[in-house]
Amino acid sequence: MTTRSRSAAVAATVLLCAALATGCGGKGGAADGPAGTPTPSGSQLSHLDKVVGDAESAANTAESDAASDN
Repeated sequence: MTTRSRSAAVAATVLLCAALATGCGGKGGAADGPAGTPTPSGSQLSHLDKVVGDAESAANTAESDAASDN
């Protein structure tokens, strides 16, 4: 794997982690009030879709670069 492929894979991983963290919202717990499932707004869903799409694109690019190295 080349440095570029590794960088793309790391970027894809970071974006995916950010997408998951954004989706979780970072709130909740017994001290914060009653437990329930928060409903994300349309703009949050759009942003999450974009982040996931960017991560998938970076992962596909890394796979393509790795395949062309062999």
